Amino acid sequence: MNNNGMIISTRIRLARNIDGLPFPHRMSDAHATKVIDGVSKSLEGVDRFSRFDMNRISPLDKSILIEKHLISPDLAEGKLGSVLIDTDENVSIMVNEEDHIREQVILPGLSLDQAYDRINKIDDVLSKNLKFAFSRQFGYLTACATNLGTGMRASVMMFLPALTILKRLDSAVSAVGRLNMTVRGVYGEGSKADGFLYQISNQHTLGLKESEIIDSVRSAIAHIAQNEENAREILKRNEPEILDNIYRAWGVATNAYSMGTDEAMRLLAMIKLGDYYGYIKISDENVFQKLITHIQPANMQYIGGRNMEPEERDILRARYISANLTTIAKRNNL
Repeated sequence: MNNNGMIISTRIRLARNIDGLPFPHRMSDAHATKVIDGVSKSLEGVDRFSRFDMNRISPLDKSILIEKHLISPDLAEGKLGSVLIDTDENVSIMVNEEDHIREQVILPGLSLDQAYDRINKIDDVLSKNLKFAFSRQFGYLTACATNLGTGMRASVMMFLPALTILKRLDSAVSAVGRLNMTVRGVYGEGSKADGFLYQISNQHTLGLKESEIIDSVRSAIAHIAQNEENAREILKRNEPEILDNIYRAWGVATNAYSMGTDEAMRLLAMIKLGDYYGYIKISDENVFQKLITHIQPANMQYIGGRNMEPEERDILRARYISANLTTIAKRNNL
């Protein structure tokens, strides 16, 4: 499927619990330690994982991990949680969040099969060393009933500017309701769709095979992508307006003195749309996507090397965007 930059990344997540232990919201410190130690030991020799305990890292480090989608806000808020992250930051295993173990793999583009293969190997390693809570009737037992069964969530991050601008996203999504899909913002349930970015994922796991979930997500993505393609053609019918909006976004993004996160996300989204139409040329899509992560508040603090007030951060963000954007993109003169 030619997604024309619509599909940003793919995530496969598995929820698992250890047999005989209470769920995290009922567990003691001793139980939590037993779980994280068991997971850490099980992964020895698989990949190089770095361990971060939520009660030992700084609030800034937690925020950076959230912005990179390596941990959830719920894990960051807890005191008993930990995460193990591999060196390339494609695999993160959250421990003692809503469930004892949340394994996830995030890969660029549409990579459902590749992500599932990788997480399945990790799950096999963990299951050899840890006895997962499992029922013949309900499958893997989880803290939330919506995760019963396979315990698997397959999600794809999509860039959907035209459907959003034309207010056609709801109709496109409702059409795939029969496929058991849900749409969330950038950081999951309850978050905003900053920069026209949305997570499309399956809602339920009970009574479905992993392959059926992946096929359903793939079908839903194809349908939504086709609707976005159609919406982009409609949007271009008023070319002077869309061209003006894109060039204005380029002008502000490359020349502003100060820029907030929300504004930066909107501007970069329009520039990305401009690349699709050929008004702007982005030479390195991967670097552009990393730029979107780097301009988030916590990442800006890290890049700045010190704690900054929001106003200082906004000034640094504007400089950072201008310096990096002009090295990987240029405006095409029509």
